Amino acid sequence: MIIAVVGSDGAGKSTVTSLAVDRLVEAGEPAQLVERWRIVDNPDYPATRFLRPPVSDLRLCVAEMPNPPRFLFLMWSIGMALLGERSQPPAGDEAVDEAVDEAVDEAVGVLDGYWMKHAASEIVYGMDRGWVESVVAGLPVPDLVLYLRLEPEAAWRRKEHDLVPYECGMDPDCGRDNFLRHQGAILSLLDEWSARHGWVEVDATLPLDTVVDRVVTAVRSARATGSAKAVDAVR
Repeated sequence: MIIAVVGSDGAGKSTVTSLAVDRLVEAGEPAQLVERWRIVDNPDYPATRFLRPPVSDLRLCVAEMPNPPRFLFLMWSIGMALLGERSQPPAGDEAVDEAVDEAVDEAVGVLDGYWMKHAASEIVYGMDRGWVESVVAGLPVPDLVLYLRLEPEAAWRRKEHDLVPYECGMDPDCGRDNFLRHQGAILSLLDEWSARHGWVEVDATLPLDTVVDRVVTAVRSARATGSAKAVDAVR
């Protein structure tokens, strides 16, 4: 099962996803955090061994790429994080094999961001929307999307002193007006996709523990009853 936690910059995707997965694992539930940079210097991803740390340098290189290579790299990296992990080697014991298969079937991959925010960003930066949407259509469809929605003004208050130009319309000074304009355009796209695809909206201005609790509840509900019924669990 694939569950994506998405939102614009400052919504808390990475923090909430990490805390939610920690909570699920501590409770003995099969959940795994999936984020694009886990493929760097990780023997579980042998096909990405050409990537080298530090991740901070990789992020800078990605921001400096022209499009469409930048967008394609971002989609490739999250696709590899989701699909490129080394397979479990054969155990050679039928009972063990069955147990491994059952664990894989029950496991929940909780994706930090998935493709949504970056796809929206690159459309705002000028990529053809139809082409971008056709590319992401080739990625696995999540069973549930939890949309941490945050208005740009609130995002600015959270990130004012921790910004990069990519989040601010490539403004090297990371000015407030450019940040709000850029994030507003991203939010509009995310809102549209949310309405179209039936994402489950979570108010990102709620206390962190409340947001994490709603994500954990939605994951549990999706595993137990199917993703469609997880909507009521969050609300």
